[in-house]
Amino acid sequence: MTRKLTGPLAELTAATAHLRVYEPLDAFEDWAQSIILRTGQRSASHWDNFENERLWERTLRPISDPFPHHEAEHFRSLKILDYEGNEHTRYCPGQLQARSLLAAEQAEEAIRTEVLDLLVPPAARSANAERVNPDRLAADLTHLHTRTSTWGIPLSWFALFREDDEYEQVHVDDRLLTVRLIVPFDQAVERLSWAVQTLVTYAPQAPLFEELGALGSWLESFDSRSVIELDYGMLAEIVWPDESANDLMHGIQAIEDGDLPTAAAAYRRLTNRWLGPRHLGRAN
Repeated sequence: MTRKLTGPLAELTAATAHLRVYEPLDAFEDWAQSIILRTGQRSASHWDNFENERLWERTLRPISDPFPHHEAEHFRSLKILDYEGNEHTRYCPGQLQARSLLAAEQAEEAIRTEVLDLLVPPAARSANAERVNPDRLAADLTHLHTRTSTWGIPLSWFALFREDDEYEQVHVDDRLLTVRLIVPFDQAVERLSWAVQTLVTYAPQAPLFEELGALGSWLESFDSRSVIELDYGMLAEIVWPDESANDLMHGIQAIEDGDLPTAAAAYRRLTNRWLGPRHLGRAN
């Protein structure tokens, strides 16, 4: 029996950011299109609440087992306007089975075995392996639509965005719940390509170069008509308004111009801005 949750779930949820890719309907297989058309479109806030509820239902099970069991796939939707003012909708699957498995693998690398066995018992891992459809899992892992980061945002993500991109702020009363940045896929890839080319030419040893390359490899599998969203989640309340995208762009531009003091100053601003959230993460 699942425990009933009470109180604001956002208070229980870690400060987690998501980088999502939304693809057009015809980019998905028939079974996925059927779910999308049958379910209809719901707000991002609806899906935030839905995912938080499912998360804490799994977390608060009487027997420790954080994996999803037989939860149906769901798809977030995002409406955009083209240059002629026509409205289009893009979709992002939850892919919960694949993402929960990746989270468990990351936990295995980050914490001691005895602690992991308390949080994710071997019996739960074995049972989850039996529930997973291998073909579906492999497809999701090779075409994962969502990247997640807790108590911070990888600096490479900001290479996709600029300060004048479209964004949405979500408030409840006076509290900022999240900020979502939105950029067309081809525009984001063009920005990323410039950043990679600049670093490979002028600073190939920079740690950011490898991160940007990995981000580019991930994006290669998506439809060029897609849209990319950076969802700050609860991090927005800590860092917004955030100049990270602007600082990263100016820092890379300074490297291209040979102005290393300006590049170093931009990097210091970036790293200092995210020290606070990471310290909060360690405290939690």
